[in-house]
Amino acid sequence: MIGKIPKPRRDGRSSFKALINYCLGVTGHSTGAVLYAGKQNINDFKTAAIEMESLAIESVRCKTPAFHFILSWRSQESPTNEQVDEAVNIALKELNLENCQAVWGLQSDTDNLHVHVAVNRISPETFKAVKPAGGYSKKALEKAARKIELAQGWEIENTGRYEINSLGEIFEKKEISKNEISQTSRDVEAHTGFESIERIAKREIAPILEQAVSWEELHKALAQHGFTLKVRGNGAVLQSSGTNLKLSSVSRKCSFTQLKHRLGTYISPDENLVVRNLAPIRILREPIVNSINLSWKKYQSERNNYFQTKNAAIKKLRELQKEERQKLYFRQKENRSDLFSKGWRGHWKEFNQLKSILAFVQQKERLDLRESQNDELQELKSHFLKIFPSFRDWLANQNDENLYRLYRYPGQFILSPEQSGIKIDKTQKIDLRNYKARRGASGSVLYCREGSFTADFSDMGKRIILNKKKLTEESVAAALQLANQKWGATQINGNAEYKELCIKAAVKYGLKISNPDLAAEVERRRQALRQRNSVVTVEEISKLNLVENPKIYVNPRKDNQQYTGRIVHIDENRGYCVQLVGQQSLFVHRLEKLERPPLKGETLKISYSDENHRAKIQCEEVRKRIQSL
Repeated sequence: MIGKIPKPRRDGRSSFKALINYCLGVTGHSTGAVLYAGKQNINDFKTAAIEMESLAIESVRCKTPAFHFILSWRSQESPTNEQVDEAVNIALKELNLENCQAVWGLQSDTDNLHVHVAVNRISPETFKAVKPAGGYSKKALEKAARKIELAQGWEIENTGRYEINSLGEIFEKKEISKNEISQTSRDVEAHTGFESIERIAKREIAPILEQAVSWEELHKALAQHGFTLKVRGNGAVLQSSGTNLKLSSVSRKCSFTQLKHRLGTYISPDENLVVRNLAPIRILREPIVNSINLSWKKYQSERNNYFQTKNAAIKKLRELQKEERQKLYFRQKENRSDLFSKGWRGHWKEFNQLKSILAFVQQKERLDLRESQNDELQELKSHFLKIFPSFRDWLANQNDENLYRLYRYPGQFILSPEQSGIKIDKTQKIDLRNYKARRGASGSVLYCREGSFTADFSDMGKRIILNKKKLTEESVAAALQLANQKWGATQINGNAEYKELCIKAAVKYGLKISNPDLAAEVERRRQALRQRNSVVTVEEISKLNLVENPKIYVNPRKDNQQYTGRIVHIDENRGYCVQLVGQQSLFVHRLEKLERPPLKGETLKISYSDENHRAKIQCEEVRKRIQSL
């Protein structure tokens, strides 16, 4: 797990409404990205921003009361809602914000589940601003991440300033403070397995800055190591390979002001000074070098071939289109020459008319050609990717899942969720898209669910075999989807329990089964389902002749309405019941919306109250007896 504190707004202002909307997925995220939301010292999510603003007004001096941080789990880790709340509470306590107002949302729009937390720094008790962790918020958040990993059993991150010993105790690495690098540089190292420029600068450039006795000596030494010093405003930065580093971030003893105090007035480097190319970035973690390098070369080859093919196709099309434009140009030029070559003395009006019409026709031809050529170009580009995948995404789609994990978490031992004993309760949409394929022995292909290392089913070529220990409706559906794609209708062989799972999956996912008896049962259930889901009409209810001159309501209101009356008709095939309220009012209720199946003749009080329009049922006769007692 890692903790991050995003950069604040450039204008120096903070907005509780914008931050909370982002955390809860109202803005900036796709539909369904937020899996869970939590709050602390807040009455309602809808009024959270107003409540925070109201409290922030009490502190006149605090200009930035909104505080934002992120907790991110590994790609194979899926916390429960209770674990998310626990993780946020641990982080808030470590940041000394445990009593403040907070709203958080668990989001799934990246490879890693992560929670965004919006906090109001104004204490509801003292009405004063709280400085997170006394100004050491990044350090506190990293320590909180280690505590969460220990408390919830996640894989321990080996990077950063904190370590965990064999007794499970967290302690700070004393030697890391000198060579500590930014989170951005740590991300680069974690994703590539190579040293970042910031780490190289801290190790090789910091001594040069500290020991230089003149500007000339400093510029020469920097150039030999592939760095240059550039003045920016009132400060200066180190440049190398397109990356800029602040002097103070490389060495706290060598800010631009301190250098000028020690070396005198700044002197620019010689124009003829040659800056050596930075040596290849040193590899931090040897065990994955060979495999990552081979994959990188393969990726580069595929990427180059892709762009060569794409560029060649576009170039060829453009050449053909250029020939078409030239042909049109010469043809139109010839038509104009023919028109002008005729003698028009005494017929200038007719000549002007024909000249205008010819210009009109030729311009239409040019516009049509331009539009058709643009359509051809767009159609050609549609056969190619808009953006070629990054090395990380490309590696994730390869068959070797272990290689991706080594690349994603270099130098760290990775356990599968099953091996580490972590229970994954994340609700996922299960079908064939949630599986990964890898080659097995004897030409078979193994299909494993995301986050699992055991195959749900195996494709043996002419048949697909399912794992009995992982036999569920979802795994059967995924196997049938693959079989339908390969062979069309599928022959099912197995016991009655397995065939029942196949029938349910075929009905739910629209799949084909070739067994005559099973296919007939699938079609029967589909027809019953279609009939059950069909709309109940007023005419259909009136034909039942339940009462004289009825007032029929096929769509009763669901906004906190209550209906008390006797159940006079139940149609289980269609999935509805009819309730008589008063003398003539008939209300139609869908059976799946009721908390229990009603009985004909019962007098019930049906109330719709919650957001999902689920109806609660209370037996009216029992309620009256209780009241009489």
